[in-house]
Amino acid sequence: TKMEADAKAAEPATGDLTREELLRKVRELRDENARLRKDLRETKSKDKGPPKGITRLLTALIVLVMYNVHYFVEGIYNRIFVFLGLILLGKLVGLPFAPLQVPSERRIQTLMVLLFFPIINMFEALAIYFLYLWYFRYDWRMLLPMIMYTVWILVDQTPKRGGYKWCKSIFRNFPTHRIVAKYYPAKLIKTADLPPDQNYLFGYHPHGIISVGAQANFGTDSTGFAELFPGIDITLMTLKLTFKIPFFREWCLAHGLSSCGAKSCDLLLSPRKSGKAIMLVIGGAAESLDSRPGIMDLTILNRKGFVRVALRNGAWLVPCITFGENDVYAGIPNERGSLVRQVQNWLQKKLGVAPVLFMGRGVFNYAFGILPHRRPLTSVVGAPLQCPHVPDVKKGDEIVNVWHERYIKALKELHDSHKEKYAIKNAEMRLF
Repeated sequence: TKMEADAKAAEPATGDLTREELLRKVRELRDENARLRKDLRETKSKDKGPPKGITRLLTALIVLVMYNVHYFVEGIYNRIFVFLGLILLGKLVGLPFAPLQVPSERRIQTLMVLLFFPIINMFEALAIYFLYLWYFRYDWRMLLPMIMYTVWILVDQTPKRGGYKWCKSIFRNFPTHRIVAKYYPAKLIKTADLPPDQNYLFGYHPHGIISVGAQANFGTDSTGFAELFPGIDITLMTLKLTFKIPFFREWCLAHGLSSCGAKSCDLLLSPRKSGKAIMLVIGGAAESLDSRPGIMDLTILNRKGFVRVALRNGAWLVPCITFGENDVYAGIPNERGSLVRQVQNWLQKKLGVAPVLFMGRGVFNYAFGILPHRRPLTSVVGAPLQCPHVPDVKKGDEIVNVWHERYIKALKELHDSHKEKYAIKNAEMRLF
């Protein structure tokens, strides 16, 4: 009709918008996009990262007060009152506490991580050991078994042979491991089949603080390693010092862990066997100093010993990257060349262990503690590199350099082809 035609003519066309109106619409779309991105980040993880700036100092002070002042207050009701007051003070300075309304499944996951976390278990084992020695220091009949056990720790060669093989499958399939894996959650991705008639050397990257991805995805069967790679018996290699810790060493040996010496690797990858695999964290303790969220710095350019082990035993090299390994803990700023980094490097040379300073989360807060943050841990296993069998390979041989370069190339391709899908922060890989 004529009225409808007049109304349609009165409507402003898109091309008739002024420059100011177009800019306003662009700003509105940009703000809406920023809001959606923020909501997406909050949906991925409800954990709040560690506080920044002055809040870090205030958080540390609040935690110290909560663990000390509360302890010295007499009377149960007074302690409850002080504790609630300190929690309120912590909220005022931005200390992110866990909400009260949390699904029971998540509570159980946190509890299992608290009970079976390696760092905590090591301190618990050492505390039991020394308390036993102190309590029975005047009773030689009670001291004698512990002294004999200590001597056994010093002379035992089981860590070089791959742990207690008779119970390895039982401990690797503990139900608690699956609960711990869901805490992050941890996930294992296969990109190629591994024939069970070969031996393999898995290279794990990055080291992170304590390689929690290696423990969840390869140290246990919680994410289905045995189903994804049938016929492959994998052994996670770790520091020799781990097997000097009383009681804790038995837990590690029961899971089939082994010390990462050259003789241990050769014994486990002997060409006379097949279907055997070991996993080495290539970067080692030095790489743990580069563990910070959003960083993928790998120490590998001068690490060629693992290539010699593979060539000497005819094992195929398998690159493996875990996205999220560096995100479960917040490290201190220690760029290469900084004063902090120089002190850490000096202590590492003197002590043999990297002095890593990090911050995780607590049981009831997300800002301070020793537990890892909930971040997805996705381990991607690449295609194997079919190394030849060179029994007499030596350090400096050209064939070592050739296969080392091929491994680095495969590692880069593996990272670049999966980072957009699995990386929490799309960080570029840097090699040192």
